[in-house]
Amino acid sequence: MHTFDIQHFLSHFWQQKPVVIRGLFSSFNDPIDEHDLAGLAQEEEVDSRIIRYLDGQWDVEQGPISDFTRACVGSWTLLVQGVDRYIHDVAPVFEPFRFLPHWRLDDLMVSFATEGAGVGAHIDQYDVFLVQGKGSRRWRVGAPGHYEDIFPHPKLKQIPGFEPVIDEVLQPGDVLYIPPGWPHDGVALEDCLTYSVGFRAPDSHQLADSLSFMLETGEGNDMYTDPNRAPSVLPATLTQKEITQLKQQLIACIESDHFTHAMLASLSEQGLPEYPPEELYTRDDIEQAFLTGAPLASAPGVRGMMTDLPHADYFYVNGERFDFQPDDKAWVELLLNSHIIDVNMHEKPPSFAFLETLTTLINKGYWEWLEA
Repeated sequence: MHTFDIQHFLSHFWQQKPVVIRGLFSSFNDPIDEHDLAGLAQEEEVDSRIIRYLDGQWDVEQGPISDFTRACVGSWTLLVQGVDRYIHDVAPVFEPFRFLPHWRLDDLMVSFATEGAGVGAHIDQYDVFLVQGKGSRRWRVGAPGHYEDIFPHPKLKQIPGFEPVIDEVLQPGDVLYIPPGWPHDGVALEDCLTYSVGFRAPDSHQLADSLSFMLETGEGNDMYTDPNRAPSVLPATLTQKEITQLKQQLIACIESDHFTHAMLASLSEQGLPEYPPEELYTRDDIEQAFLTGAPLASAPGVRGMMTDLPHADYFYVNGERFDFQPDDKAWVELLLNSHIIDVNMHEKPPSFAFLETLTTLINKGYWEWLEA
């Protein structure tokens, strides 16, 4: 894998302007192929679609796809969302981007496109690294601006076009980074695979949803009070002092620990299904296996999250909070930041409390024993 200057990228490109990173993967081998994608696209729980262009018309077919012979006509693209949730082997695609935190990472979308296929010129409101797999694709990127939305199909939003500031052909291992709001259009020059590493950024509405959820539970939902107030001279007037006090009531909610936890739960939520093992483990089972060297791996797509707040002896997985003892912090950091862990990764053995938490995580299907 080719190394690149992370600090230079963050200072000059991240959320500022697009850039082509040649050979970021010096020897890229596709971890999956179009047949794997087709298999996922047949599953009910998988978000997939085929976008095709035939005889001057755009069409979109939402998965699950049952008849590929009928669906795959003209110039077509098969897109599968959240592939990292289902296939372990795609995890290395994320490796060059681990300088960005888990909570910002959304998922991995993989697309297979036939020669001449694309999804049309469009604008995304998220950061994305487009990793070129097999084949080649021509990417054009324009500058931000006011672009009219057009809907050539009810499920497809495009823009009429743009003047490119980047016009490059990506080969296997090349990466194109595009910040939010930059129009782009990719056309396959031959049958090709593209891996879209997408990042999320919560807007104020989403953060307010966390606050609303917290208040609905009754936590921090205090009433306005005004003891010892002066009589109103003009009853129809809401005074500046009262407005400040009302705003402060809401600010106090946001600054509370209750909101911190509600926000962390929301930011860690991945919508992951729980796939418990066929037979649930006991803590004794986990202790015996782990302490004798059996390695553990996070299940596909699982990305835990912790915080560096003082006395924050907890972490979150898929919106759920797990507490730990301060002495186990090193083990928790290993668990959340390493794809695979085993007992030899730290000189101090984990506590019974950590093994108990590990048992819960394994029984929920978030971590699993690594097969030989």
